[in-house]
Amino acid sequence: MKFFRKNELGLLWPFYLDAIFSPLLFFAPIFIIVFLNNLGLSFSQIGILIAISPLAALLFEIPTGAIADLYGRKVSVLLGYAIESVAMLSLFFLQSYYSIMIAFIVIGFASTLSSGSKEAWIVDLVKSKKISNNYFHKSQSFDAFALIISGFLGVILVKKFGISSVFVFAFFSYMISISILLFAKENYIKKKVKIKESFFELFKQTKKTLSYGYRHHVLYYYLVATFVFGVALSFGMSMTWTPLLLELNFPQYAFGYLWSAIAFITMITPIFSGKLLKKNKERRFIMISLFLSALFTVLILFPKTWLVALIYLLVIDFFLDLMGPASKIYFHRFAPSKLRATMGSVDAMLVSLAAVITLPVVGYLVDVIGPRYALFIYAPLMLIVVFIYSRIKEGEK
Repeated sequence: MKFFRKNELGLLWPFYLDAIFSPLLFFAPIFIIVFLNNLGLSFSQIGILIAISPLAALLFEIPTGAIADLYGRKVSVLLGYAIESVAMLSLFFLQSYYSIMIAFIVIGFASTLSSGSKEAWIVDLVKSKKISNNYFHKSQSFDAFALIISGFLGVILVKKFGISSVFVFAFFSYMISISILLFAKENYIKKKVKIKESFFELFKQTKKTLSYGYRHHVLYYYLVATFVFGVALSFGMSMTWTPLLLELNFPQYAFGYLWSAIAFITMITPIFSGKLLKKNKERRFIMISLFLSALFTVLILFPKTWLVALIYLLVIDFFLDLMGPASKIYFHRFAPSKLRATMGSVDAMLVSLAAVITLPVVGYLVDVIGPRYALFIYAPLMLIVVFIYSRIKEGEK
């Protein structure tokens, strides 16, 4: 069996090269909180900064989507990468809280230019669902493997050049993407777009979707669970992980190893999920995965060394990644095809909105009660998510 389908490599080779090479220098996300903490910022301030980017992304999603329709997906993606690269590079030089905040706002804005547009660019180019699906599966594997290597590179480069250098290497990561994707073809037909009408259509479609979700027994509980899950996730990610590991004397450069470990877990969990997940048993699978992640979070109260804490944190991450495919399958079982795209957007927006609201609170609690107890809050919140799923009766309309 051929690895590439007919004409696939001829059309998509720039995208495959991008998936292989650009992630190698992109290890900045795992070091960002360490970097901001080294500047003397409180975790309350850091929480606000981390929440700023998804807030900007929510606000600019429609206007930037119009750019892709007016000028093409390629222009939108490359412009987004160019702006994001400059904003990343600026963090190497910036010191003041408000100038860094502006950089994070620009990063959130720029991300909306490329998010979604790149996938649409590929799908429009190949005009074949089989080829595009084939690409996304392989690209995800290439990307995860490259990120594993990038973590080890991050350790070496941070040791040699310091934490702030991660933004310089992130800049070069974007430059690699732009340089490669300049050679990618595009199948683009210019569309007439009016921003005002786009907002109106989005509002109308979103209102219709929310109304349907509210009246649908399963989707109602699913969307409520999604929002609470987003709140819980804010307590269970890097905003609490990073200060906890630093408190336990985890070396700053070693966060690169953590980046590699997370990428490795992301790569292998679909294998486990595919073996363990049974048809029409997704809800039970989700509940067990989330319960186990909450259980290991309770254990985080006890470790005295960073090694034991790190093992617990990676196990928590494993169970979160494990339930991901099951959650998507469960969602698509009940979302009607005519509303599926908007329902998916609402689902993603609820997680982003939860993060925007919660992250400043998480940062404040890290300052007040410490990262260990702030992280512990994840457990009862995730048990609430499990309880919400338990209320679903799939036979009801």
